[in-house]
Amino acid sequence: MLRATAFALCVLWMGAIPWAQATKKQKTLETPHDESKAWVMHTKEGDVDVTENAHFDFADVLRDDGQSYTRLLVLHKDHNERREWQDGISGTVTVTAWTLSQSDNRNQRWTLRSPGNTGRPLPDLGMFLVSSWPCCSAPFENIYFSLLSGKRLYTTNGVPDKGIFGQDSGLVRIDGGYDGNRYSQTRFIGFGAVGHIANQVPTLQYGTDQAIKQRISLLGREYGDNFDVPKLLITQDDKRLESYLELNGPFNCVVVLQFDHSPEVRIPVENDVMRLDKATLPPGYSLRSEPAP
Repeated sequence: MLRATAFALCVLWMGAIPWAQATKKQKTLETPHDESKAWVMHTKEGDVDVTENAHFDFADVLRDDGQSYTRLLVLHKDHNERREWQDGISGTVTVTAWTLSQSDNRNQRWTLRSPGNTGRPLPDLGMFLVSSWPCCSAPFENIYFSLLSGKRLYTTNGVPDKGIFGQDSGLVRIDGGYDGNRYSQTRFIGFGAVGHIANQVPTLQYGTDQAIKQRISLLGREYGDNFDVPKLLITQDDKRLESYLELNGPFNCVVVLQFDHSPEVRIPVENDVMRLDKATLPPGYSLRSEPAP
């Protein structure tokens, strides 16, 4: 039987937020709240240190019209467990988002639960990021979800906080030309896999902040458990940028994967489509189109 010893308890309270205040013509809305805590579970195998941290964030997500925003309240709870007899820290991130309106109403928009150790909203990308901490020589694991729908989108293995919008080094944002009012649609390119899923081949993913348009597996390379994470670059007219790129006109560019001690993988994007038939690959490599989620 498990025995739990409590170490800390911290309640997060949001009673001061304006949209929760009551007027004579309105009913008082229940104030969203949650708690952070830590405890130790004593098991036959040994002690398990458990932390559970809750965070609230407001997020303004740009709509498709490029001018107006959807305002969200996001609660994410990070649950982590460290076992004395195991390497690494296992965790789960639970996220709930509410839509906030000018009439002080709020409606639950979506909720999700994902393996991971920590999460945070990235409103400039229109996505929520869940990251798993690496153990030993394993790479980071990053999973991106749509902030508007909670739908799972990109999986990457880059180093966190390398992009100018808070994304990891394995996700590149591409904006279309700016017409003086808004950018034409934004695209994202990511590369990676989730290591705890057996025999998963890393994929190159191309899409928007709401849906994946294409998924492509790169075959012919021995990845192993702790595979070599490539450097992801985008080129246009022989100019290379790693984390952010603005394209004038159609989405035409080249996706470049640079592995250590290996020739580059180069895949052209023409008129918003990755062209597998025009890719440049090292000997023995091949590409396979996968169903988009």
